[in-house]
Amino acid sequence: MTRVPITDDVVSQLADLLDSGELEQPTNWMGAQFLAQDFGHEELATFVFEADAATYYEALSRAAKEADADVPLP
Repeated sequence: MTRVPITDDVVSQLADLLDSGELEQPTNWMGAQFLAQDFGHEELATFVFEADAATYYEALSRAAKEADADVPLP
């Protein structure tokens, strides 16, 4: 895991997962990765696999703003 670029597509796809209501624990990156695969969001699934925790949480924060969702971050 490492710092990887956070693209607009990653944020948009993550916001889509948040909007779906199917992502029970948004801070659980592994759950987000599996759900991204289920939704066909391959760019997001790859991002979650490669990104370190800080990068994932930054993307999650941006996606929460886009989805107007309240996501408590660690």
